Order: sequence, then C-alpha cells, then structure tokens
Amino acid sequence: MRAALLAALVTAAAMIAYQVGARATRDALFLTHFPFRYLPAMMAGSSVLAIALAYASTRALTRWGPERVVPAAFAASGLLLLAEWLISFVSAPVAAVLLYLHYGCLGALLVSGFWSFVNERFDPRTAKRQLGRITAAGTVGGLVGGVTATQVAQWLPITAMMPILAAFHLLSSAAVSRLRLGASSIPPPASSDGPSGVRATARSPYIRGLITLVLLVTIVEGLIDLTLKSRAAVDMGGGGGLLRFFALYYTGLSLLTVVVQATLSRFTLEKLGPARAAAILPAGTAVAAAGAAFSPSLITAAIARGVEYVMSNSVYRGGYEVLFTPVPAREKRSIKALADVGASRAGDIVAAGVAQAVLLLPLARPGVAIMALSSAISVYAIVLACRLHAGYVQTLARGLVSRAVQLDIRDVEDPTTRSTVLQTLGPLALSQIFRIPRDGVAATPRPTRPGDPVSDDLSSIVGAPESEEAEELRRIRDLHSRDPDRVRRRLKMDTLSAAHALHLIPLLGWDDVARDAIEALRRIGPEATAPLVVALLDPNTDFAIRRRIPLVLATYRDPASVRGLYQGLADRRFEVRYRCGRALAHLADLDPSRTVSREEAFQAVLREIESGAGVWESRKILDRMDDEGWSPVMDEMLRDRANRSLEHVFTLLSLALPRQPLRIAFRGLHTDDPLLRGTALEYLESSLPPEIRRPLWPFLEDNRPKRPPEARPREQVLQDLLESNHSIVIRLEELRRKDEPEEPDSR
Repeated sequence: MRAALLAALVTAAAMIAYQVGARATRDALFLTHFPFRYLPAMMAGSSVLAIALAYASTRALTRWGPERVVPAAFAASGLLLLAEWLISFVSAPVAAVLLYLHYGCLGALLVSGFWSFVNERFDPRTAKRQLGRITAAGTVGGLVGGVTATQVAQWLPITAMMPILAAFHLLSSAAVSRLRLGASSIPPPASSDGPSGVRATARSPYIRGLITLVLLVTIVEGLIDLTLKSRAAVDMGGGGGLLRFFALYYTGLSLLTVVVQATLSRFTLEKLGPARAAAILPAGTAVAAAGAAFSPSLITAAIARGVEYVMSNSVYRGGYEVLFTPVPAREKRSIKALADVGASRAGDIVAAGVAQAVLLLPLARPGVAIMALSSAISVYAIVLACRLHAGYVQTLARGLVSRAVQLDIRDVEDPTTRSTVLQTLGPLALSQIFRIPRDGVAATPRPTRPGDPVSDDLSSIVGAPESEEAEELRRIRDLHSRDPDRVRRRLKMDTLSAAHALHLIPLLGWDDVARDAIEALRRIGPEATAPLVVALLDPNTDFAIRRRIPLVLATYRDPASVRGLYQGLADRRFEVRYRCGRALAHLADLDPSRTVSREEAFQAVLREIESGAGVWESRKILDRMDDEGWSPVMDEMLRDRANRSLEHVFTLLSLALPRQPLRIAFRGLHTDDPLLRGTALEYLESSLPPEIRRPLWPFLEDNRPKRPPEARPREQVLQDLLESNHSIVIRLEELRRKDEPEEPDSR
C-alpha cells in the first residue's frame, strides 16, 4: 500500500507539472508564430479531436481497464512530445500547431484517467484519507512546472520546454504503472443493459441541468481565455517574454487556488450546499467579465481569467463533484465522461465559434463584446446552478430510497447531503452514529473514543443541545421509542415535515399508534409521496404498513400518488389492492382530474377476475379504517352481505363508468328479487365492454332466462335501473332486518 501511495504521489506531481508547463508553452509558442485570429479555429479543431479521442478512450478503458490504458497513454504522450520537439527544428509553426492539438486532446483525458485509476486502485476509505496528500503533491508539481517554464523562458528558446514536458509524462507513465502492482483487477461489466450516458441524460432533467451548467461554464472560460491571450499577444509580443508571462501567471494562479481550496472550499460547501457553491463560479465571472468589458486592458482580462481559473478548480469543482452524488453508479461513468469531456469540449467549440463570429463583425473593440457576452452567459449560469439545489435534494433522496445510491454518512461533509441522508434513510443512517435497530428500540449512543470519526459526529450533535441537529435527534428518538404515549405526543406536534416521512412509515404497522401516524403523514402533504410509494410497492415492506399507506396517499391530490396507487393495484396481497382501489376512488371524488384512464381501470379489473371464484369468496379485510366512506358502491345495508372481491371490482369499474348507475346495479345484485337483479345485470351487460363482461359474468351468477336476440336500447335499460333504485333499497333493508339476530324475550 505504501508503494502504491508513493506511486500516486509521484504521478500526480509530474502530471500537474506537465499541465502547468504545457499550458504556458502551448499559448506562448502558438501566439509567437500565428496571429490571435487563428486561435478560435485551433480551439474548435482540438475540441473536435478531443471528443473523438474521449470516445475511443472510454472504449479502451472498458476493454482493457485503466491499469493498462493509463500508463500506455502517458508513455505515448511523452514520445509524441519528443517527436514534436524534433519537428520544431524543421518547422516551428508546425510544431506549435501539433503541441496545441496535443495538449487540447490529451491533457484533460490523462488527468481524468489517472483519477479513475486511483478510484479503482484504492478502496473508498483509503482514497478519502489519502486524497489530500495526492492533491498536495499535484500542487507541488504545478509549482515545479511553472518555475521550470519561467527559467526556460529566461535562458532558452520556447521549444526547449518540449523535451522537459515529455520527461514529465514519461515519469508519470513509469510511476502510474507501479499502481498496477497489487491492484485488484476489475472485470468489465457483463452486459450493457444499463442506460447509456446519452439516454440517461435525455430522460433526467437533473442530469440535463448539470450538463448544461458545464457547457455554459466552459463557454465563458473559452471566451475569457481567448480575450486574455489576445491582450497578452498585443502587449507582450512573442518569444520568451510571452512564455515567461504565461508561466508566472499560471504559477501564481496555482498558488492562489491552493489558498482558496484550504480556506474557502469546504466553508462554502458547508454553508451554501453543492449547487450554490457551484454557482459562485459564474457569479465571480459575471462580475469580473463585466469589469473587463467596462475597462478593457490586459490587467482586467487577467483578473477575469484568474477568477475563473481559481474558482473553477476550487469552489466550483467541490460543489460540482458533489452534485454527481445522486447519479447511480451504473450510469455515473458514462454520464461523467459526457459532462467532463463531451460538454467541456462542446463548450470550447461554441466559444470558438462565437469568438470567430465577433471577430468577423466590424467592431472597434471585439474584446469588449466578448467580455460582455461572457458576463451575460454567466448570469444565466447562476440561475441554472441555483435551480439544481432542489433537483439535487430530490434526486439524492429518490436514489437513497431506491438503493440506487449508497452513502456512508461519515463520508459526507456538506450539510445539504448530510441532512438529505439523515432525513431520507432515517434510522438506517443514524445507526452509523447511534445504535438504532430497525425493530424500534430506543436509540443509545455507541461507545466512542476521542479522535474516532463517530465520536466527532457525536460531539457535533450532542455537544450543542440547542442546535437544530440535537432537536432533530430527540425527535427521531421519540419516534423510534417503544413508548406509545411518547410516540403519540411527537406525532401530534406540528414540527414534522416531509423529511420525517421515513421515520413515520414504520409506525403504520404498529396498531397502537397507526392512526396517529396516518394523521401525521396526511398533515405533511404530497411532499411525502415518494417514500410512501416506494414503501407501498416494495414487497419486503411489512404487510400491515403497505395496506395502510393508501389511506395516506388518498389525501394527496398529486399525480405521483395516483400513479403509485395504480401500481399498488398489482400487489400480491388483496387488501393492499383493495385499499388502493378505494383510495383512487376517493381521489377521483376530491379531484376528477386525479384518476386513471379507462383502459387502466379495465386492466386492473381483468387482473382481479383472473384470481378465480374460490379465492374471491375467501377474501377478508383485516382492518376497519376510516376509508369505509370512500367506497363508491358499498353502504351500510351491504356491509355484511357484499362480497369483498366483487366490491373491489365495482370500485375499479367506478373509475371508468358513471358511479350512480353502477352503485344501483351493485345493490341490485345483492337482492333476492329476480326482477331487480335482472335489471342490474341487463345494465351491466349493456355497459361493460365485451372483454370485461365475458370473464366477469360467471361471478355475477346470472340465472335469468335467455333474452330474445333483440336487445333493448342502453338508454332504456339505464332508465329502468334508475327507477328501480327505490325498490332495491327497500328490498335490501328487508333482507338486512331478516339477517339481524332476534333479541331474546325478556319475559
């Protein structure tokens, strides 16, 4: 492990030394031999090649793995740099073009490949502990690269940097190959059934927002960078002076980035959350670019580029990486590559095109127009980044509930993610700090030692009794206690929110507090729909909980509740389906727009019919809850006579057919008057579609004599049914009195 860590440190140092030195050398060499107006075309060309190479590298990483691809890529880059150096003796302009394309295509890909290798070489705990050391080594390497370029600019021609850059990458190749020793080989995925990055992006508004943010940020970066290079080429000329300027500039920015990382990155992430922390970058560039447009000069352009560079590699990077937390592991690799390489290079292409268009316009100061446009794009990026906050919380909560995302709360630093994990996973997450079993035993602190990560978490929560986290912990302890009075007191408080739904759902299975839990969840409102639907559809959820969840969802006038209840109609337990049907009927009463389609209702009816008559007769309802009045067909007269299976089928039919005649027909089927039953059956025969009528008819016990071929009009049948309602009610009342046991004679 120590040898692998040393190899990672050396690789990071040499790799970042190359990045800083190569960036300065590329810009200085190109602007020495070509005018500024050629830069947009070079940027666009290198971006197109980078996208193609990124696709090829993804295929190579999937087929051979990073332990083979990354060292070979570093070695190939070093050899290409030596070849470009030799070409410079023949034609320096050609070498300048090749170096520009080389850096644009391989620079970011090799850095990404190295970090991918590190993530697969070390386990998450080790990687997290050593991340600071590896990053620090990269910082030292950046200083080495910048100082080296400065010295070369003073004593040697620009092309002398090329063999030095080659040495950096050859050293990286030798060092990163040492990571292969002892690394566990990770086989490629067995299948590609998971969604591709493009499909996952197309179907997820949250991921589309992330990709768009990267695109906008990269466009602004490209525009500001082109403006800086234009100013530098005019003010500094070419040759060693230009190399020295870029070397000192990027070295200074690297030092400033380290300071910002150490002082502001974690602070902003903890105080603002990942989305708002990422928004600091476009906020800074909006102000800096506006200043550069108002007062155009090399200094203001350098300040704008410096703000973008420092914020991008510190505050923005930290927030951006956290924003990818909700993305499932199966999709993250392809989506991340699409964002890091595809969107970035696409942003460069757009920036190059915009800059080229501005240069072709007859403007006195094209740099001012470019900076003004950069400021405007940054303002839009601020709005987009802030909007990602709600999407991040919702997507993360959904991923945690569905187990597509797994996080250890001790690995979480920012409070937005930490709060979402605590509020979503509830006792499962808190059990990493407190011993809170799933059976509802009251929480007790784990024994901890000073310096232990769990001990630090405890001190941060328990040590501040007036803090919000301390109050949240007391609330959760009350909800998970075994004292019903204590639980009821907490449930009746108005401080519960959607974040507590995961703590309330298990209480639905506890008879002593179930009704209070139902009321508490109803007060929360539709914000609790997602965890309730997940619990309803999870067959591993306790049956007592699943059969009571529809009582809550039926009060949420929310499309997600309707869809969840409809999916619940396919549950393997009858009472769950029964409650879901009543809940859907109640929602349709509250809001006629909140219902399922006619076709979906008939599909649910067919599923019930397929159960068979024997099963129908044996079905019982275990709970008598407050949904008794929600049935569109059942009433007090039929409560003890009606078959629950038939009632459920008629409840589902009420989602597709008019309720009043359906209710009368259901009553008529339970009379012993042949005429009244015949009228009810005739209405059903004329109203139900054939695919429903044929399989349902045996369950209706139709003993009527066969009717003549000519059928009466449906309108006449409906009129007769409505007119028979009074007679049906009277007959049912007589049957109910007959069924009641006689009171014993008191004499």
